Amino acid sequence: MSTINYNIAANIAANNLNRNERLLDQTMGKLSSGQQVGVGHNAPGTLGLYNRLKTEGSTVRTGLDSINNALAQLKLVESTAMTMQSMMVRMQELSTLAANAATITSDRYALDAEFGMILTELVRLTNDTQFNSANVMQGTDITVFTGEATAITVTMDDFRITNFVATTGLEIATGALVVGSENSGGGATAAMNITVVAAAGAVPATKQENLTTSANATATRAKLVNMLPNFSEAVSRVGGYVNALEFAAEAQAGKAVALEAGASQVGDTDYAVETAILASSQVVSQAATAILAQANARASTVLTLLK
Repeated sequence: MSTINYNIAANIAANNLNRNERLLDQTMGKLSSGQQVGVGHNAPGTLGLYNRLKTEGSTVRTGLDSINNALAQLKLVESTAMTMQSMMVRMQELSTLAANAATITSDRYALDAEFGMILTELVRLTNDTQFNSANVMQGTDITVFTGEATAITVTMDDFRITNFVATTGLEIATGALVVGSENSGGGATAAMNITVVAAAGAVPATKQENLTTSANATATRAKLVNMLPNFSEAVSRVGGYVNALEFAAEAQAGKAVALEAGASQVGDTDYAVETAILASSQVVSQAATAILAQANARASTVLTLLK
């Protein structure tokens, strides 16, 4: 063709070059960001799905952290409670020895001294054992927000040896039903009274819950015989909660992986595909540039007709 007003071949080459440059821009954006959706290469439906899956995956992952925190707290309670149970077994041994009428008074005082120290340590453990600045041995329930519709609630027992709940013993680890009274009194279902009693004559300082006489030791032993099975049951419940939450954590981790995999499938760049597109587009871009140069040069041939 010998016309020059419209360089059709050059315009076609330019259009193809521009189209290919847009494809190159999108491919480079995907490769540089690692995402198939984003500025300049936004797929409206895909972007919404990708953002939802990404958000849900992040939320479930945060819920997994909450479950693991609750597990750490429960394992602290379990460990402390098992130690307390061993201490209570020793207290029962001491009270049994002290209840024996053949035990002489001075030996009974020695038994009471150890008993009182263990009792003091039991109280300290329930008052001072903390997780994230919260007392965890005093019956505060644990609520775990997993990021889903229903939170996990763990009903905790109160492990204080001085506490009681009238008629039921519900959520009291010792199962105590009534308040402890003086001289180990209150009955077999009573809590323990840790009020200090001053020394009097030959009797050393002790607590209201004491082994200083055979009668007192017998009353204390009756309490411990009642408390220990209830306490063991409470410790076992904590172990059950630990097992249940470990299953919950496993399920939560599986959900997080599934959602993250879905988000990756929808929104992440497939580098094998995109690098192939990039290589192909670069070749096409170079070819289009060469053809555009040749198409522009064709007009100069018209000048030969004017010579």
